[in-house]
Amino acid sequence: MRRTVRTIATLLFIGVALACIFAVLYFGTLTGLTFGGEATQMSTASKTSPIYAQVGWLRNTSPWPITITKITTNASQAKAQPVVYVELKPFGAKVVNARPNWSLSAEQVPYQLDGGSLRYLGFSLDPAANQVASITSITVEFKGPMGFTFHQTFTGANIAAASPTLPAGLLADDPTGDPASLDAYILLLRAGIEQGDQAELALIMGPPATPAQAKDLLAQEKGYHSKSKLTATPIQHNVALQKLVFYNGDPVKGALPPITVQWEDFRWHVVVPPAAQK
Repeated sequence: MRRTVRTIATLLFIGVALACIFAVLYFGTLTGLTFGGEATQMSTASKTSPIYAQVGWLRNTSPWPITITKITTNASQAKAQPVVYVELKPFGAKVVNARPNWSLSAEQVPYQLDGGSLRYLGFSLDPAANQVASITSITVEFKGPMGFTFHQTFTGANIAAASPTLPAGLLADDPTGDPASLDAYILLLRAGIEQGDQAELALIMGPPATPAQAKDLLAQEKGYHSKSKLTATPIQHNVALQKLVFYNGDPVKGALPPITVQWEDFRWHVVVPPAAQK
């Protein structure tokens, strides 16, 4: 009887010990992969090449190796899924339009990340015609010594690529962190209204604006000229949503109809009223 009790106690002890080891390995692997180096990189793609940029890093904080099996992005408005490169060394924050050497020497997944080691991430991003492509998060699939597969989604690696068919200067950073974000867009909007090219103005207005809607905007802003002044007012204290009013002379009596613009996907858009979208 005494031997049976001892055996049961031993088995229980072994079971508890194994459960503890399992928990340490499981949760240690689940939380062991961390991300850092948050930054935003933006550029206009060339006609023949995507943009290439290094943004962010992955670190294995657990003492055992993990294997990265897949890295995907939430890319939008891109010709194809971006390529993600795992790099041993950082090569700086410079965005380039020709394939750099670091992309040629990059590691490919599956890739083993030893305990405590750090790897940098590189990306290529090719925008669709007349679009601004962007990446704002990555999802990493990985597994540890027990073979269980985990996935984590990280934000902070922001990349934007403008199509070469878009007007220069259209890319804009988040206005909550960049007070000058709207300035370049106002200059483009002024030039588009002044020149009166409906196709070009539609590109400046942003998707899904059409040349017909650009024509409506030109008619709405009849009376605008290069010396027209402007007021820009955040709507409901949201700096990413602004009311622009051009005016001649008196800001009230000489005001032209307001234009609502919104920052989204690393560019500003003219918000076309629902009735005008039909």
